[in-house]
Amino acid sequence: MGMLPAGFEPASEARKAPILDRTRLRERKAGLVPRPINAFGDGFTGETKTGNYLLASTFGNGEMRREKPTITELSFFFCGFLVIVVGWLADLLGVFELRAVSGDHSTGTFQLRIFLTMFGVAFATIGVAYENFPEILSDGEMAKRYLVSFLFLADGSLHLYALNDHLGEAFPAAFFGVFSGLQFAAAFLIPYAHRDLDWVWLGITAFLIAAYVVTRTVSVWPIGYIEDLDALGVISKVVEVLTALLLLSLMQSERVARRKTTKAAAASGR
Repeated sequence: MGMLPAGFEPASEARKAPILDRTRLRERKAGLVPRPINAFGDGFTGETKTGNYLLASTFGNGEMRREKPTITELSFFFCGFLVIVVGWLADLLGVFELRAVSGDHSTGTFQLRIFLTMFGVAFATIGVAYENFPEILSDGEMAKRYLVSFLFLADGSLHLYALNDHLGEAFPAAFFGVFSGLQFAAAFLIPYAHRDLDWVWLGITAFLIAAYVVTRTVSVWPIGYIEDLDALGVISKVVEVLTALLLLSLMQSERVARRKTTKAAAASGR
């Protein structure tokens, strides 16, 4: 191998070491990260998921937690909500048209209602998956919170269709309208709200399950008759049972995390 021109000789390890040490020292003094930046990622740890994240938001370890959605999450959630509302309005207009002809109490087809509900919820998940896919895979609490949010969104959609089925009855229509609105609001807030509100979400869900069981068992005021079982109502209760189970799991995980934090604090104080 021939001699290279002056200044182009390969640097020896002894010459490289001071340069690398100075680079690492500058990174630490800059205060950007607690350790030197690894451009190729540093694995799935509790602090960062890839080299693209500097102290990424986390749910499970309690270090950082995003308190508002990103623009991508918000955009897709709003579009999914619009799909649900447009489907409900189409079903509502179908009710008026059907009643004008036959006076029938039933509404649009059951299959179409379920499809539009699923389509709206699926559309809302796109932004969450795009922004948080690695975190959701590694953080069980974060994944559960988003699942609860989407179950609330689905149940709110089903209650909108139940409102259409009870347009001629003031109290049931008002009941379904109020609770569907509460569920839509909760679906937006749950992933970012404080954990203490988990009891509120569980209370709403438990009340809806209890109301369904009571109205299908006895005649209560102001309805005045026993409601019939229907497929839409049964699916709604399945969704609510799943929601309640996930919320209970989240609260149990939170209690375990608090115990661990208390023990660690007590041990460090000794």
